[in-house]
Amino acid sequence: MLNKREFLQLTGAGLALPWLELLQPAFGGERQGGTNVKAARCVFIHIPFGVNMWRWFPKEFGPGVDLGPTLAPLQHRADQVTVFSGLRHKNAGGHGESGLFLTGNPNYSGGKLPLTGNTISIDQHIAAACGRETSIPSLVLSMAGGPDTISWDARGTAMYGLCDLPLIYEKLFGSAEVLARGKRHQSILNVVAGDMQRLSQNLGREDARRLSQYADAIASVDAQLVRDRKYYQEEAQEFTTTAPGLSLNANKLDNLGREAYVDTLYDLAALALQSDRTRVITIESPFSQRVSAFDHYPELFPKGMKVAQGWHGSGHNLSQKNEADTPIPAEYLANIDRYWVSKLARFLDRLAGIDHDGATLLDHTVVMFGSGMSWGNHMPDQLPLLIAGGSALGIKHQGHIGYNDRDPHGKHLPKSNASDLLRTISEVCGVPAEGFGESVRVLDELLI
Repeated sequence: MLNKREFLQLTGAGLALPWLELLQPAFGGERQGGTNVKAARCVFIHIPFGVNMWRWFPKEFGPGVDLGPTLAPLQHRADQVTVFSGLRHKNAGGHGESGLFLTGNPNYSGGKLPLTGNTISIDQHIAAACGRETSIPSLVLSMAGGPDTISWDARGTAMYGLCDLPLIYEKLFGSAEVLARGKRHQSILNVVAGDMQRLSQNLGREDARRLSQYADAIASVDAQLVRDRKYYQEEAQEFTTTAPGLSLNANKLDNLGREAYVDTLYDLAALALQSDRTRVITIESPFSQRVSAFDHYPELFPKGMKVAQGWHGSGHNLSQKNEADTPIPAEYLANIDRYWVSKLARFLDRLAGIDHDGATLLDHTVVMFGSGMSWGNHMPDQLPLLIAGGSALGIKHQGHIGYNDRDPHGKHLPKSNASDLLRTISEVCGVPAEGFGESVRVLDELLI
């Protein structure tokens, strides 16, 4: 029987094997039908080191509640937000909490960086089923870059995150070099058609079937190249008109540049969704151990005081018995939490301002935001998590909802965990996820 390598050697096609391999989904599950999930989008945003738990959660439960001081930047979208209390992962993961955030792997304990040995993350599970509908199956972004990521492939390997703003822009909208390559493109199938026809004359039925499959695969690659060329040459210009307003050269390593860098990264994520280059995005906020500029926020120091231990150290020093015992770390962490929530609010406002299919892009996008630990000493319970958007996909927001020991009605809802939330988002996007991580059920109370 012919294999791919033998076939390509015989035909002399200069087509790299990974092109063919990437045409198949990496992990289970066909996408479910239904017009409500046809253009579903999802974004997952992680902040490391936990939060100031004393101030994160709203004081009351139910729709329309006051979200409190930390989540105040989201108050104007309170009817499009659900804050979760009482959800947890089984393991803490140490500084590897980002390895648990989207996997819910009950056997994972990442410990110190770098992270190794995990299971697939929910974003990649979704992308495996529906990523073929877009040019970029999923966009993995990381402010620190490299292995500091919340995305894990089907082999449990950390996917490298993109952090270079010009490179992200080029991936989405092309460059002069990309356009030149597109103009030079000619059909791969036309190049090898004669060799394939001669080869097919001497093949048995099974080998002929395989040859036909390879021809179909090459035709799919050709079609994708044609679509990309058309997009870069024609459609991309509709979205690149905003490029002058993007700070693509912002320096994230200084305090002034950091602000512009973060805003631009989120703007690129919004453009990726608006242009439909991808429908699955992850964003890892920075590990301060890797990028020191993200450990100290002079503008956020409480009462003008410098906090020597920085973001990470303040999380360890925050008292879990009485916030008043550690006023400086408490105030500093609360300011940092509100900073990242304000960036989320700006991103949601951007999506809400884009018309899409009779609603807004936010209505067609589920955004999950939070941390893989609660307190800064790596605790995995009572995770600070929220979702926003997705009303056109069937999300029914609850304002503030409690589970397990945080259920205000006492066992009003079935026992649930953080993997159930991941599964629910996946299924809202039309991708079955039964048994994902520790999942035991879909959170039906979130669905219309």
